[in-house]
Amino acid sequence: MTGILVTGHGHFSTGILSAIELVAGHPDQTIGVDFEDGQSPQDLKSSLEQAMESLQGDEVLILTDLIGGTPFKMGAEIKAENPSRKIKVIAGVNMAVLVEAVFSRSLYNLEELAAAIIRSGKDGLADLDQFTNDSEEIKFEDGL
Repeated sequence: MTGILVTGHGHFSTGILSAIELVAGHPDQTIGVDFEDGQSPQDLKSSLEQAMESLQGDEVLILTDLIGGTPFKMGAEIKAENPSRKIKVIAGVNMAVLVEAVFSRSLYNLEELAAAIIRSGKDGLADLDQFTNDSEEIKFEDGL
């Protein structure tokens, strides 16, 4: 099973993982690593490396909040320094991406999983107005 590391600024990673737990329970082989105020980039990198070592298997998906941010850059460094391990670093994680990653990772190899979650991230953005017009009442099924 592909291991998943989620990282981002502040408590982004542990926050989004707590939301996933409400929807799906605690996902196996998934770890959040926060980049908190006062930490150096090297502190974050060390925490990510330690978390990555606790994941089983050769494939690791590192999901970050922002492209170009410190969590993304540290993920990129880890990937570059571990050429024997299959690592993908994807920026722009949102709830749709994480749900797709957690539920679909057993169906795909790492490359396919990356493509699937990028589609989910894009498809997960929606404008309420696309679901209705002025004369219709909005009806949704119960939430997750």
